[in-house]
Amino acid sequence: MRVTVITPSKDQGIYIEHCLRSVHGQTHRDLEHIVLDGMSSDETAEIASRFPCTFLQRKDSGPAQAINRGLEMATGDIICWLNADDAFWDPTTLERVVRSFTDLPEVDAITGNGYYIDNHGRFVSPIIASRPDRLSLRWLTRHDTVLQPATFWRRNQFRLDETLRFCFDWKLWIDFFQDGKNILYVAEYFALYRLQPESLTYQDSASRRHEIYGMIKIFSKRRPQIAWCWFIWRAYQLSELLNAPTLKAAARGANEIMKLMSGDRISST
Repeated sequence: MRVTVITPSKDQGIYIEHCLRSVHGQTHRDLEHIVLDGMSSDETAEIASRFPCTFLQRKDSGPAQAINRGLEMATGDIICWLNADDAFWDPTTLERVVRSFTDLPEVDAITGNGYYIDNHGRFVSPIIASRPDRLSLRWLTRHDTVLQPATFWRRNQFRLDETLRFCFDWKLWIDFFQDGKNILYVAEYFALYRLQPESLTYQDSASRRHEIYGMIKIFSKRRPQIAWCWFIWRAYQLSELLNAPTLKAAARGANEIMKLMSGDRISST
């Protein structure tokens, strides 16, 4: 069973070698690795040339377009994408993933656990699904419960929404569920998710919160959560306008409290 790993990259030379080593050190050898680089100006190309990957440099509109180009090229039976600053958990990750798909032919996608790492690759904290029973369309329309670098699926026709800059993975999981795909949570570690200042998620901008608000408006249709996501977006927007980071921190804290009080039913994910 062949696995295609797609890696979008832009000026991630400081991290990409860790990613490449984690891919090409896998015990599962039937592997295709496609690296889509958005014209990096750092050492990315030189580092990638040391590994047996397909490396393509081309301008793109963002990660979603780069990943879609990789999806069009992919020949694997199983697909995933691994950002240039992330890595697989250990050398057996793909071997274990392939075993799961082989043993469970009725499963279309699997997702598992991961671990946050810092700039230097040091372990920070585990990312474990607290409620695997909430891996469903009902809960996905409220917030994203799927860990992207720990998610793998059988090759299909679905592509990322290139109009989205932050939530394209979340939209893909919703598309899978709406199509009736069978997605299984596996209680194993598959990925290392890097917390670093240049990542879109780590920056946690007003633009990201606005996109979350837009997703909730389209898919949730629950007025309390729509209103709450609007409030969080506006608080972030005001924080950035006034250059008042304490306001953003307060909004983030309020969001965690609301999530706890509502039993995860209301939050800006």
